[in-house]
Amino acid sequence: MGKSIQEEIQQRNWHNDQQVAVINILFTYHWVKGRISDALAPYKITMQQYNVLRILRGAHPEGLAIGVIRERLLDKTSDVSRLVDRLVKLGYVERKGSKDDRRVTRIFLTLRGLELLGQIRSVDKFTKEELPKRLTAEEAQLLSALLDKVRT
Repeated sequence: MGKSIQEEIQQRNWHNDQQVAVINILFTYHWVKGRISDALAPYKITMQQYNVLRILRGAHPEGLAIGVIRERLLDKTSDVSRLVDRLVKLGYVERKGSKDDRRVTRIFLTLRGLELLGQIRSVDKFTKEELPKRLTAEEAQLLSALLDKVRT
């Protein structure tokens, strides 16, 4: 078993167990974020850009409006228009006006974007192979349920 949060940040005095849990959530978030960012570094894309690409893969080949992408993003503070602009410049997505409503622009994953997602196996390896070695399915379900409870 790894180090406790108290050992990791070398703090022994806490107000209550809930404070320990919140600090642990934040610490663990940054640890996971670092692992994923490191895995994405060779591909020169950010976690937010990767998230957009994965959202679009889920909607492929229909594409999505920017507003829908914004709703599905993990990081709600991201500027979706800028993320999409950068992905367009890289050739991973394209914008197309809707035939039904000229006010709506849909974003589509390109073949190059699909190929990139196919190459990025290290993030999937982390979530599909490494994490299951650390948490059983039951533990993962419990953790998810507890995190859901924190947000309600």
